Amino acid sequence: MKHEKTLDAIGTVPTWHTPADARAKLSEIICGFVKTATSAPETSEEDCAVLALKVTAGLGKTATTLRAIARHGEALLARGHVLFYVPTLDLAERAHSEFLRLAPDIPSRVIRGREALRPYDKSKQMCENADLAKKIAGFVPSVTQALCRGVDADENFVESSCASECPYLAQKDVSGPHVVFLSHAYLTVRPPIDGDFPVVLRVVDEKVWPTLTRISHISVEDFMRAPPAGVEEELINALSRAKGLVVDGLQRDLPLYEHLRRDGLTTDSISRLADMERKSRKHLELSPAQNLASKKFRVSTFDSRAFLASRRRQRIFSLLSEKDVGHCNILRLAETTVDGASRQSIEIFTTEDVPRDAPMLLLDADADREITERVVPGAEVIAIESPPDADIVQIKDLTLSNTWMLDEEKGAGRRAAVLKIIKREVSRAAGAGVLVVATKAVLGALHTDASGVTPTDEAGLKQPLLGAVPRWFGPRTQGVNDFEDFAAIVVVGRLQPHIADVEASARAIFGKDLLPIASHDGGPLPALKSFHLMSDGSHPPPARCHTHPDPRVHAVIAQTRECGTLQAIARLRLVAPMRSKRVVILSSLPLPGFPVTRLVAFNQLARGLEHEPDPAGFIRMESALRALRRQPVCGTRLSAGGLASDLPRDFETDDQAKGFRRGRATNHVVALCRRVAKRNGWPLTLLALRKPGGGHSIPAVVLSSPEDALKQAERLWPDMQASCGT
Repeated sequence: MKHEKTLDAIGTVPTWHTPADARAKLSEIICGFVKTATSAPETSEEDCAVLALKVTAGLGKTATTLRAIARHGEALLARGHVLFYVPTLDLAERAHSEFLRLAPDIPSRVIRGREALRPYDKSKQMCENADLAKKIAGFVPSVTQALCRGVDADENFVESSCASECPYLAQKDVSGPHVVFLSHAYLTVRPPIDGDFPVVLRVVDEKVWPTLTRISHISVEDFMRAPPAGVEEELINALSRAKGLVVDGLQRDLPLYEHLRRDGLTTDSISRLADMERKSRKHLELSPAQNLASKKFRVSTFDSRAFLASRRRQRIFSLLSEKDVGHCNILRLAETTVDGASRQSIEIFTTEDVPRDAPMLLLDADADREITERVVPGAEVIAIESPPDADIVQIKDLTLSNTWMLDEEKGAGRRAAVLKIIKREVSRAAGAGVLVVATKAVLGALHTDASGVTPTDEAGLKQPLLGAVPRWFGPRTQGVNDFEDFAAIVVVGRLQPHIADVEASARAIFGKDLLPIASHDGGPLPALKSFHLMSDGSHPPPARCHTHPDPRVHAVIAQTRECGTLQAIARLRLVAPMRSKRVVILSSLPLPGFPVTRLVAFNQLARGLEHEPDPAGFIRMESALRALRRQPVCGTRLSAGGLASDLPRDFETDDQAKGFRRGRATNHVVALCRRVAKRNGWPLTLLALRKPGGGHSIPAVVLSSPEDALKQAERLWPDMQASCGT
């Protein structure tokens, strides 16, 4: 028998602040940081202040920052630009609208990418040739100079026919410092702002590491390809040795940095190989003076594969020149299948550097200290957290994974139970709004079950589900305030990332660590001891969650899985809400730092027995009494022997009846029967039965009014004397 590996326990108990204290502290810290940026002295990139705030959603981290920038806007813009990054263009526009309300006289604007729709004409993209621009990105030094406008070989200014009225280029022509709102995508590229002024403050709102991680690969054949003509002999010899050593070291899982240097390659010679690849590579040659057909022809005939292979070879050598010792997490040999044939590739895991030329404020409700340190080294991390004010119920026995929910044989019944819960929550909310969050696959199946119509796109998934508003896990839930007035949320299952994906992200984030990133060897992930944080301070039995044995990979999993659920719940803004809120979590996954009001079994919740103190007993007794209702005479004794005699369908033997009664006192069973009858609207009368000669009374219940109960008892138990109990 294969035993499940259990890791050490994890879990966190936050240091809670009242909402008022948390907001005051948040305002003090943010305002102080922004004010300092108005007069920060010029420093090296390594010395630029970076502050990461882990702030509970609903405390107003974005609004507080916007107010601080508005208050100090004139002093900031006197020095240069303020860049405010958010996950999406839609959120950038929302933040800009709020800033305009706060500071209409301070210059501000939104940056839109080439593929974005024009703000005043949603039928057109910002760039008429956005698709072509996307194809050539990375193959030319500058997309603007290749397609739009620049100088030719004779230093004459040239521009394309569409450049003069291009709304995307018009953004580049706006002069002077601004408060600029833009998406996270611009963290890795230069935005179209006035380059004559520096950036004096950067604000990065919400989780940013997914935008910065880069995972690419190059086949071993392309890596080993012969160098271009003209490379000096000394470099050719070093290149040949380096390529062989890299492949050999990856195949044998050797310490790659030392492996190259033990064979005589120095850091300088490896760096020269990277520089050689850069210089030998020829970019795609385009000019704004060319017509569109000529540009497209050049793109179609350009050897993009060779270009990318050269760039990745350069990247590999550049990475190998960055340090001399330690395990090489950033490179790995992988086996892939292409057109049915097996092929080895070198995978490259990196993280793009965040600009460090100005003070930076990171705002993230899910900020992880270790990930933050790797992405932005030297960042100070401060947590400001408040507990949720809501009725929070979570199931304790099932994860409701996609596989479980979509099972061909049992999935329909399981989804029916979920739909029953959703319907009940919609009824409870009485029109106040219920948000349902699940994976896209599960949402699609729930829609099909509920309406018979299978959604074919995201618009279909967003259609009401039994009166609730459905959404799915993922980054689009970040920073959205559309549901803050809703009364309830039902979270179905959880987002479970693929192990290969999170290991790849961990290699990119923690790639410079000396210790190797452990790989999971297949099969179920090991169980991790954890716990559910209870709002009343109680200690339920320990919980388990399955996660990766390497704590760094676990951190990445948690950022997707646990934090994906927390981000969804955060849409209701549970800190000091204006109305009562309810959260139903249909997954047993413990959520770190998130207190739960009640833990119940899934079957218990599906049956509406959330507050039932004895759900197992209730379900069994309800089944027995329901069957009894079909009999012409409806009653049962509550002793073990009586249950076995009067309810033989549900208590087939005396031992079964004794097992049911074990631990359940008579008054407990009586109260249980009364709760069953009340829930179902059945009449119920308690009787006391005695033998004619006397002795102890035997409790019994009859499903009839008191007027008929004694007559029913005479027919059921003719050898007993019955009297109405209390």
